[in-house]
Amino acid sequence: MMMMMCPKCGKEMRNGYLFSSKDGAFSFANEVPSALENAKNTEGFVKLTGLKVGGRTSVEACCCDACRTIMIQY
Repeated sequence: MMMMMCPKCGKEMRNGYLFSSKDGAFSFANEVPSALENAKNTEGFVKLTGLKVGGRTSVEACCCDACRTIMIQY
């Protein structure tokens, strides 16, 4: 992963990983669906990672400690 500059404040970001705290998958949507809804039907749904049994799900990310911004590419 190459060094990135934060698009928000212009400072150097550090490379790392965004990960789940339990076995599971990351997704993104316009709002967080309730536990009773099928998340795939939520407006703006994007699947970022699949399920990972027996380990943590992770995706490479860049973190700006100065303005607390995280950037990922899926």
